[in-house]
Amino acid sequence: MDRLKDKVAVITQAGSYFGRAVAQAYADEGAKLYLQDWEERSDVIQTLADQIRSNSGVEVFEGVWDITSGKETLRMTSDIIENYGKIDILVNTAMEGGHGILFDIREPEWDVCIDRGLKSYFLTCQYIGEEMARVGYGKIINITSIVGKMGSGGSVPWGACRGGVDALTYGLAQSLGEYGVRCVGLARGATDSTPYTEEARAARIAKIPFKRLGTEKDITGPAIFLATEESDWVTGSVVYADAGYAHAAATDLEHRATEFPLKKRGTKHLDTPREKEALDQFKS
Repeated sequence: MDRLKDKVAVITQAGSYFGRAVAQAYADEGAKLYLQDWEERSDVIQTLADQIRSNSGVEVFEGVWDITSGKETLRMTSDIIENYGKIDILVNTAMEGGHGILFDIREPEWDVCIDRGLKSYFLTCQYIGEEMARVGYGKIINITSIVGKMGSGGSVPWGACRGGVDALTYGLAQSLGEYGVRCVGLARGATDSTPYTEEARAARIAKIPFKRLGTEKDITGPAIFLATEESDWVTGSVVYADAGYAHAAATDLEHRATEFPLKKRGTKHLDTPREKEALDQFKS
């Protein structure tokens, strides 16, 4: 506990599932928080701020800002500095829409997806990154997704947006590194927050090496580590918190050793795992 004690963390779209989860996790580690969201979730971040103050006893401010606007983002940054005097950590979690059949997606849907899920990242990193650069240190964590690498036929705008976040992260790390500011992406995989059908859930789990969906803690754990000084040598990378799905999803199930003894494709029958056999031979 207290790994983030007295650090000031800004979390965008804090009223979303991952925003709320990261906010509470950081508060539990002693961080002071500034929670941003859009007008439609103003009541959510107000409630969240009250809950965190009550549960964790840390200082929390919240603000409704349209961070797809440079002017609004600058005003938000000034408000944070006025209240806290510094910004140590920025966690961008914003995302909106971008799902559906390609031929049904209309231009306004594309615009809101890219504006909230990519443009807001650029603007917050630009303005808050400058404040971090002034003091020579800071952590920027951009929440992204494995679809930024893999693409998604059922969510083309979302995949394009997340791919943009990945590229933005790589560039920001180069631009801000000499000022002591670290920038990393945290790509999440399939989680239990997604309302899958039973069939889709089973199909997704079948391709995950751990044979389960991710939980809230599976995302907040890496998010805490990336915000601490323990990860100071990590920048310009996208960290995958996906239980290996991004690579495993491309592998046919028949190529996986899912049980012992192995009986597939002429493999020698093993009564025990290889590691145990080797250990027994060593002991003898």
